[in-house]
Amino acid sequence: MRKSTSLFAAGLCLVAACGGSSATEGTIEITANDYSFAGVPETVAAGSELTLTNASAAEAHELVVMKIADGEERTMEELLALPEEESNALVEFQGVLVALPEQDGVNPEGPGTSIEVTEPGRYAIVCFIPQGADPAVLEAAMTGGESEGPPDMGDGTPHAFLGMVGEFQVEG
Repeated sequence: MRKSTSLFAAGLCLVAACGGSSATEGTIEITANDYSFAGVPETVAAGSELTLTNASAAEAHELVVMKIADGEERTMEELLALPEEESNALVEFQGVLVALPEQDGVNPEGPGTSIEVTEPGRYAIVCFIPQGADPAVLEAAMTGGESEGPPDMGDGTPHAFLGMVGEFQVEG
């Protein structure tokens, strides 16, 4: 018994000396499915980059990354149920990647295929593209359409309200 107690104590010392952080670092690939995200770690190291791969054969998806206000304790479902003006005051937009069916995500507003998370805190990821939206309409808008603002994606239920939300913590 004494030997196992000593090994346990040595293990605790090793964890304490190494910091014991389990934060995922580097490039983190998030996979979009119909209607969920996979590969979202609980904790991410500051400076990590998020990428998006769309596993769906039919639906386009987006990865909208938002930092939630410090001290905010409501769930994502509760935040999504708030009036838009109120919920927008509780989050800080970090970036968006859009992925057409069976493709990797790209920044729809310019070059880039990842979003870096730099500040410690609580983060949310969501997909607001409506169910049944035509990927061709989205692709046309992303490849140089002349229209102002987002394309008309129809009036289907936004994927976020079908469960396509996720959360993680960023550790500094």
